[in-house]
Order: sequence, then C-alpha cells, then structure tokens
Amino acid sequence: MADKQFQIVVFGASGFVGKLVAKHLAQDYVGKSNIRWAMAARSEARLEKVRSDLAKTYPGMKDVPILVADATDQAAIDRVVKQTKVVIACSGPYAKLGTPIVDACVRLGAHCVDITGEVPWVSRTIRKYHNEAAAKRVKIVHMCGFDSIPSDLGSLMVATAMFNKHKRRTAKVRMLVGKSAGGFSGGTIASLMGAMFDETSEELKLAADPYALNPPNAHSGPDGKDSWLPSHDKLAKKWTMPFVMQPINTRVVRRSNALLGNLYGDNFSYTEAMEVPNAIVAFLGSTVLAFVYIILSLRFLRPLVMKVLPSPGQGPTEKQQVEGFWNARVWGVSEAAPGQKPVIVTGRMAGKRDPGYWETSRMLLESGLCLALQEDELKKAGKLQGGVLTPASAMGMILVERLNKAGMEFRVDSDAAVAEE
Repeated sequence: MADKQFQIVVFGASGFVGKLVAKHLAQDYVGKSNIRWAMAARSEARLEKVRSDLAKTYPGMKDVPILVADATDQAAIDRVVKQTKVVIACSGPYAKLGTPIVDACVRLGAHCVDITGEVPWVSRTIRKYHNEAAAKRVKIVHMCGFDSIPSDLGSLMVATAMFNKHKRRTAKVRMLVGKSAGGFSGGTIASLMGAMFDETSEELKLAADPYALNPPNAHSGPDGKDSWLPSHDKLAKKWTMPFVMQPINTRVVRRSNALLGNLYGDNFSYTEAMEVPNAIVAFLGSTVLAFVYIILSLRFLRPLVMKVLPSPGQGPTEKQQVEGFWNARVWGVSEAAPGQKPVIVTGRMAGKRDPGYWETSRMLLESGLCLALQEDELKKAGKLQGGVLTPASAMGMILVERLNKAGMEFRVDSDAAVAEE
C-alpha cells in the first residue's frame, strides 16, 4: 500500500467513541511518536471543539489536521479515504453509516477497523466486499472492541498455546465473562436495536445461523443455536447465565477458525456465557434478560423504552469509565488423542476501565495502529493480507502484544491434563 499523507484517520472523531479514540492518541502518542493522523467528521465546529478541548491538556493536539466529511456523502468520504492508510470508523449504527466507508476503503486501497456488533450488516459486507478486498490486499476488520476482541483473541491465545506446548489441536473453547462495571452509550443501544429489530426477516434468519459469518461452503462445526438458559459450567465449576453479546462474539470466533484454515480444529466448538455467584442469580438473570428482549421486540413499546435510555452521542460519564473494569476467563480443551487424556489450557483477559467505551476505544485504536504500523510483522506472522477479516485472522498475537502494552491483560494462565470435561 503506497505511502499516504496520513497513517490513520479517526472518522467520527466528534462522537462518543471517536472522542475517546482521539483522547487515547493525545495522551499516549501525540508528541511521543511520529504517527501521522487526522480527525474527520461532518461538523468542522465540533471537530475544532474536540481538538481545542484536548489541546488544553495535550498541547500537541493543536496541530492535528481536521477533515470534514459527512458519513452519508460518498464523494466527501472518498476524499478522506484517499489520504490515509487506515480508517478508524467510529460512526454508527454501521448498517446506516458504515457501508460508504467500507466501499471507499475497498475501492481506494485503505484498511478499515470498526466496533460494529451488527451481525447482519457484517454478513452483507462479507458477501459484497470480501473477494474484492482480498484481491486488492485491503483489510476490513469489523468488531475491534469489547465485541469481539476478548472472545476472538482469547480463543486464538489458548489454541496457539495448545499447539505450541502440547502439539495438540483444540476441540473447543469456552469463555466466561466475569464481574465488570461500566455503562452504555446511546450509539451502542441504537446499533443493537437496529441489528435485532430493524433488519429484514431474511437477514435475521441468516444471522441466527451459528456459522452466519463463515465463508461460503466452509465446514461447519458442532455448535448449534445460542443458549439462553442458565447452566452449571463443568470446566469452571461455576453457575452461568447467557452473555448478551454471545450472538456476536461466537460467530466472529468461528469465522476466525474458518479463515485460518481450521487452525484451531476441524470440528472446533466455541461457546461463551457470563459467570454468576450461584444458581439463584443464574436463573433470575436469565429470566430478566429474556423479559427485556421480549419487551424490546414489541414495536409499540420500543419508543417508551428508548425514552429512558441514552440517546446517540450520550454515554457513561468519565468517572464511570475510569472506575469501570472487566475480566474474563477462557478454557481450551484439546482434541482427543489415542490413549491420552485431553489437555486443558486456560487463559485470562482483563482491563482496568469501562469495557464498553474506555477499553473498547483503546482496542479500536490499537487495532488501527497495528494495521498502519506493523504491516511487515503481520505479513511475516502469516496473517491474512486482505478481505473482510476478524481481529484474530488479521492481527492475532501481534495485537495481543499491543493490548498488553496498552495496559490490558491477555495471557495464558496454566494447563493441566484431565480425564473428562
């Protein structure tokens, strides 16, 4: 990819997530590195305010270029994309605002990362753009936030350790999300509502397939429909309830395995849930989650619910973000070997800030920087060089290293031989 004026452009820098991405850049990179970057959005006045507010604490921000482009104006988007190596796309809902950016990146030769959780939209971008992006060596990497980096990189992490340490492939990975604290923004709620209820029945049916994001004709594994019931997890020996993001994360992990040529295993299985203290919480939590889904699915009640939820552009306070945290554990179980017990490799992921916004924006930024600054390393590591990809297939352990340096924790914990799961 030829040199361009900018290495990254934060598109949607005046929005909730975009401002956080700009803040991370200001705090940890402006004045400390030679990264060439710019901020883009539809309102020059709002961009100037973001820049001036950050410049009060980080003086180097006063020189960051501003690019004006509406996410619905294809010609304006094209002018921005032509100038950069990587677009960090922060403007959602992506089903409404993301396609023109992806289209421009594929046509004009720029990589793109985003934080969508909209499976039907991602399925459409795969169908429309994957082959062309692969041919042009353009990387479109969706879901580079809390959805779905812990799930995707956690699975890669334990599967890699399984092979390196034990020369065994992985039969299944199970992730449990632990206790966390943070908040929701209006943009995320709008994206979730659109993904769940504003799509056509045909698209929703496609998205319900557990292998909805796998390449056409790819081998499917043993996983069935998402479980929305409480259960007692045998690996963790803990009670669990459904994790609300499982319909997104599970499909990303399964696509990673397929894109990597079934690197984890030919009949690889991936599931996830949320760890809770006891059976009572598991049953109550599952019931409440089902009730909320039913309420939101009733179109006549949705406007009433939306009135009490944050609007797009609103989100958790800085105090809520700084005091937030998250953690998750992951188990990889080896494929069976004649005369040998299966091996379990465990790992953990954690962060010291709100997962939905503070940590998500940092994951997004580090994903963009990884593509912009470490192209040669990614090529040597055997990462895929083009297509509509996943964090694991596009960046893998190189991104894990970046996230650890950024203050998060992604590590393999221990391993042990077990007689039965």
